[in-house]
Amino acid sequence: MIRRAVEMGGVCLVVLLAGCQTTKKESSRLLLFPSPPGTPRVQFLTWMTGAEQVEPGRDAFESFVLGEESKLSRSINKPYGLAARDGVVYVCDTKGLSICKLDFRSQTFSVFGMSGPGRLRKPINLAIDPMGYKFVVDPQRKQIVVFGPGDDYVRAFDVPEPCYPVDVAIWKNELYVLDNDDSPRVIVLSRVSGEEVRSFGAPGGDPGQFKKPGSVAFDAEGFLYVSDTHNWRIQKLTRHGDPVWSKGTAGYSLGSFGRPRGLRVGPDDIVYVVDGATELVQMYNTDGEVLMHFGGSGDMPGAMSLPASLTMDATSIPYFKKYIHPDFTAEYLLFVANQYGERLINVYAYGSFPDGYTFGQSEIVDLPMRPMDDGLAPVETPPEDEAEDQEAPKPDADGQG
Repeated sequence: MIRRAVEMGGVCLVVLLAGCQTTKKESSRLLLFPSPPGTPRVQFLTWMTGAEQVEPGRDAFESFVLGEESKLSRSINKPYGLAARDGVVYVCDTKGLSICKLDFRSQTFSVFGMSGPGRLRKPINLAIDPMGYKFVVDPQRKQIVVFGPGDDYVRAFDVPEPCYPVDVAIWKNELYVLDNDDSPRVIVLSRVSGEEVRSFGAPGGDPGQFKKPGSVAFDAEGFLYVSDTHNWRIQKLTRHGDPVWSKGTAGYSLGSFGRPRGLRVGPDDIVYVVDGATELVQMYNTDGEVLMHFGGSGDMPGAMSLPASLTMDATSIPYFKKYIHPDFTAEYLLFVANQYGERLINVYAYGSFPDGYTFGQSEIVDLPMRPMDDGLAPVETPPEDEAEDQEAPKPDADGQG
């Protein structure tokens, strides 16, 4: 029963780290980034894998009646892209071939996109517009599949071929679709009609060119950021593709990348980049300066296991208040998708403690970190099998996968 209580609660750092002999003091230990004596800006809160962490717990009899099959059908299988809005987190399940909806307002877990004309073949990323329409990138359909505010299928926009769309970003009435085919580019579609407006980019390593790009996102001023995966960098571009800056090299030092994957920009214009090789999230300002990083490899709560993407949401804070330290002012939450392991969605809070706040050593738990100052040897060309984990598997010639 003790173990089940831990699983239903999502996380208990000390129980998972040190066994079942816990005290009240031990159970309140914090995982912070950077760890004191640095100035913490990110607190790890909890994790989830599906309905079990979202809905009120079932009793033993109900679980027995529903059976193991029901439990599996109400779990996230292999997450990739994430989006959040109004206390709801949407997860692209690339193995379950659906969108998982984690609704913390109503404490419900549901899925959509599994049948009818909106049936998804390989959802990999999504974006939500101000009216609540979801634009799901499906590289096997070669389309952007649109679902309405009520999660009902609306229509699908074709992406001009040849293409292998992997991400989408919204700026006013335009959709910026990232294509990481052999001729990578950004294709701009009308958000209303789906018609092509323009495109930019080309294969290569020069500014404004891409090699297997993985993700796109806008800042508040309308600049576009691209995770240029096989060039081991991120780029900042105008909405017409003009280069502003390019940052990053191959490596494992801070400011370098082993495998930059998901990229999103916070409400404060902090640029977050998920690195699948170092299993860290690096943070930049809009000038391309490195701010800090969080996460890391390991088999403990707060660590990451082949992280793919992230999203942020301030409206979800009330539903995670019990995990947030009472003296930590959370500005928004960060949800990070792990493709492997038992903790598929990690939840962190970005914010701050009061100036001069101090901690006792017994209050803090440390996550072993990969050395980032000196770095390791530069990363060579990524192995193809890892590339298949990086992106959704490509379809066969007939398009059926």
